[in-house]
Amino acid sequence: MLNQENQYTLIIIGTCLLLLMGVVLIVFVAYYQQKQLKKDIQQQQQIQELKDEMQRQLLESALEVQEVERVRIAKDLHDEVGAMLSVTKMSFNQFLRKIDHTPDIALMGKQTRELLDESIGHVRRISKELVPSTLEEFGLMSAIDEFIQKIHLAAGVLFVFSHEGIEANKRFDKKIELTIYRIAQELVNNALKHAEAEQITLKLSTEINKIIFIFTDNGRGFNVESVRKDPKSGLGMRNIESRLSVINGKLIMKSVLGQGTNTFVEIPL
Repeated sequence: MLNQENQYTLIIIGTCLLLLMGVVLIVFVAYYQQKQLKKDIQQQQQIQELKDEMQRQLLESALEVQEVERVRIAKDLHDEVGAMLSVTKMSFNQFLRKIDHTPDIALMGKQTRELLDESIGHVRRISKELVPSTLEEFGLMSAIDEFIQKIHLAAGVLFVFSHEGIEANKRFDKKIELTIYRIAQELVNNALKHAEAEQITLKLSTEINKIIFIFTDNGRGFNVESVRKDPKSGLGMRNIESRLSVINGKLIMKSVLGQGTNTFVEIPL
């Protein structure tokens, strides 16, 4: 009888040990799979981070190449086209001195000189817009103020520019200054060309470790998502997003048809 009880006890103990081993094995397999899954997720995250960093570096390189090209074009315009127009003007003035000054010729000469002066002015303006020397020398506030003053004189649009809490000579990182300046140019051009805005407000401010740029116009407004998806009309918006992605900036754009557009830009300092 005792032997039989011992046998039952051994069977029960053996069964429990087998069950315990099975449970341990299942737990180990589950733990290993979870650990492996976590490792795979971390690897995927690392791969995605590498891809994002490579894309950011490519965008940064593309923007740097773009700025270098702007400098080259501006130099060519100023040194070659501008100089050639100036020489043409001097040559034309000498030509006028050697011919009979009939009323018709005098009028044509005056009109031609005015066209040459206007062309020279356009070349200088375009050259300066391509390479904003004011931004390099005096900073973001002065560069934006100069840019909108020129647009105001040319287009008659009312601009309101404020930078509360930021001194006029305050300097930021060069990439941040150039990014905000180019974004302001893009938004102003879009507001005039597409939205037909009559009033534009630009506001710069700083918070803890970040700079805020708010752009508002009273133009026609548009459907933001439709424009974003359009390969042609959404190019300007994608250019802005590309510039901001290089410096980890954030863009929020809201627009209502007939009620204008509000653009919010946040850039970490």
